[in-house]
Amino acid sequence: MVNENIFYIDAKTKIVDFLSTEFAETFPAKLQNRLLNFFPSMTNYEEEGKRYRPTIFFTNNIDTVVKTMPNAIKIELFSDENENMFASRLKSLIPFCGPEWCIYINYGATISYGIFKVINSIKDDTLQDIIFAEKNMKLYGEKTYGIYIYAENNWTVSIRGIKGRNVNINFALDIKTVTSWDNEIQEFVDATFSKLKTTAKKAHEIKTMYKNIFKNVARLINGTICVIVDKDYVRDEFFEDGIWLKEPINLSKLFIQTTNYNEQKLLSMSNLFMSMLSFDGITIINNVGEVLAYNVFIEANLKTSGNIIGGARKRATYTVINSRRKNIIGVYFQSHDGEIFYAPVKK
Repeated sequence: MVNENIFYIDAKTKIVDFLSTEFAETFPAKLQNRLLNFFPSMTNYEEEGKRYRPTIFFTNNIDTVVKTMPNAIKIELFSDENENMFASRLKSLIPFCGPEWCIYINYGATISYGIFKVINSIKDDTLQDIIFAEKNMKLYGEKTYGIYIYAENNWTVSIRGIKGRNVNINFALDIKTVTSWDNEIQEFVDATFSKLKTTAKKAHEIKTMYKNIFKNVARLINGTICVIVDKDYVRDEFFEDGIWLKEPINLSKLFIQTTNYNEQKLLSMSNLFMSMLSFDGITIINNVGEVLAYNVFIEANLKTSGNIIGGARKRATYTVINSRRKNIIGVYFQSHDGEIFYAPVKK
């Protein structure tokens, strides 16, 4: 019997290089080794039968970073003299990681562990956006270092540093092109509101809200299809097999006409939309942002989708893309393993 050991040595080398440049070689070597051992489990971390995709922020100055954030909460839970408890501390903290809380690990004379978040609206920038906002990074100072680590999907972990580097580590055995998922989501969101008439400020808030929703969809939902149709679309036989809402859900209307919107109602309806996206089949929205239907099924056209590598969800997606129907705008696709793209319908 011949035993072979195959290592992701290139990934390890890149991560070490990233840490050296982002932290000016001040990142503790022993803590680095603990991180490298934990790194491959980030995409599919499981605790007591529940799967998590944690976000972790390593820094040497958590207090300075948090001070730049409006309405921030930071809770320190552990403080150790060395890195020996690293795995145990993460095991305790990861169950807090949902769409809001982020773990921080602050190193200095001691190593402290905790969680932090910002209290804001779903229509405001996310924690990651705030950390890396240009105006905030100028306030950190040259001696403040930090990296934000998160799982993009089942096979990619991304690292973003406040000194400017971004790296995607791909653990897939087959070759997958790592693109900017943020750009795919942004293109989809822009198409979703292409015919919405409102002020530039309101449009920005609405698009930010939808982008935040779909960032959570990308991290928390095991695959979805969302189709954009024109605001004048009339239901026909193509999307007949599904659940159509008697009254469309219009998230933007919950705050577009007044500054005194109901945040709890907005959040509740956003969560309802995410629940619809988690159903099998297609969720349908129009290009003024109204949610029209969910759990919609279509018959895959084998002539146009037969050569597509993938399951029923992907074949359905390409059936819509190749349908050439005038009132269908485009399709957001997310597979169970995290592949994401937005594509306009061919005309």
